[in-house]
Amino acid sequence: MSRSLQGDFDRTLRRLAPEGGRFLLGVSGGVDSMCMAELFRRSRLKPAFAIAHVNFSLRGEESDGDEAFVRDWAAAAGVEFFTRRFDTRAYAAGKGISIEMAARELRYGWFSELLEQHGFDWLAVAHNLNDAAETMYLNLLRGTGLRGIAGMKELSGTTMRPLLSFSRQQIEDFACENGIVHREDSTNSDISFTRNRIRHKVFPQLALINPSFLETSSREMARFAQAEAILDELLEQKKALLTSRDGDAFCIDIERLAAESQPGYWLFRLLQPFGFNEDILAQIETALDGQSGKTFCSDSHKVIRDRQFLKVYPLAGSAPVRVDIEILDIWEGFDPRSENGSVLYVDADKVSLPLTCRRWQAADRFRPFGMRGFRKLSDFFTDLKLDLEQKQRQSVVTTTDAGGNEQIVCIAGLRIDDRYKVTPETKRVARISCRAQK
Repeated sequence: MSRSLQGDFDRTLRRLAPEGGRFLLGVSGGVDSMCMAELFRRSRLKPAFAIAHVNFSLRGEESDGDEAFVRDWAAAAGVEFFTRRFDTRAYAAGKGISIEMAARELRYGWFSELLEQHGFDWLAVAHNLNDAAETMYLNLLRGTGLRGIAGMKELSGTTMRPLLSFSRQQIEDFACENGIVHREDSTNSDISFTRNRIRHKVFPQLALINPSFLETSSREMARFAQAEAILDELLEQKKALLTSRDGDAFCIDIERLAAESQPGYWLFRLLQPFGFNEDILAQIETALDGQSGKTFCSDSHKVIRDRQFLKVYPLAGSAPVRVDIEILDIWEGFDPRSENGSVLYVDADKVSLPLTCRRWQAADRFRPFGMRGFRKLSDFFTDLKLDLEQKQRQSVVTTTDAGGNEQIVCIAGLRIDDRYKVTPETKRVARISCRAQK
């Protein structure tokens, strides 16, 4: 058993990293990670590796004991050792996330730092076949779509899982046969954690129904992964057909989407990267047949139903624009139309300096360039078919007239007021430019 597992491990390592490199091993002290460390140490490939251990400070003396145990193993093996201690509970509370999610963020964040700082080529973690199956069932219960049930990948960027094809039983047998000492995490038996409940309660029942359910699950995950790859290719074709860009807005053509045989699925795939959950996605799908103006938000983005499009904006994008104003003498060959749309020119001698900038208001009126009469900005925006987000972002540049009344000089980056336009008699211009704040 041990020779076969070591041989399989070496072949897996050669396949995943044919050119070798330096490996950073994430080692907790448990049976999986200690076996992985021993497999690296005993490998005929003689890989260069170091050990990284995270102390999450969740189990008091037990956590400290794990750290000391892994440190001692690394010292005995003559392997470079890194460790980091985190207050995981405080981190989770500060971010409003679960302990499990906090531990994951802290662990992989620190691993990434080590990779960059010390020039490691690979991060190796000890996920096994049972872990992959547990994750698949967890994701199936959470509703993560095909990607979630496609299972873990042996190689994800610089992160590799060289034990992913081995069951937990194989790993425990290897540890027993080779006298590999390891630590037991007392929380692994706590079924208040969902993963542990699946491991200790659900999997034994599945094994009664199908003694080979792990192998079956592995085979199905591989099929799901293949189907996902095919659909990913098709998704790129659908993006070209169904979507476009309007500034920082990601636009989905509603009419074209509705013409698809499975519009709900493609809506899910197109919006999945923006963090919308299943309930909100269902509401968005219902809104496809509704009126314009409805808005839906995730933690990072908003979707606006605007006429023929669903427009996705980053929430950070609603920050005001920065408007810069510069007074310049007219130069030879000057043409106010030569700049792009984000730059406007007005006659500097027709305004009272300094100019000011503010958000537009519902009662604002101006005389659009080329027109004789005044228009409310709200009506002007409607004529331009701006959506709610585009309207909210608009700023106006103002001056004061002889009576001290505020007058709109221009809508920044959009249109000037006809009263302040540049004429052949203009001697100086105000160059008004705008760009999104960062």
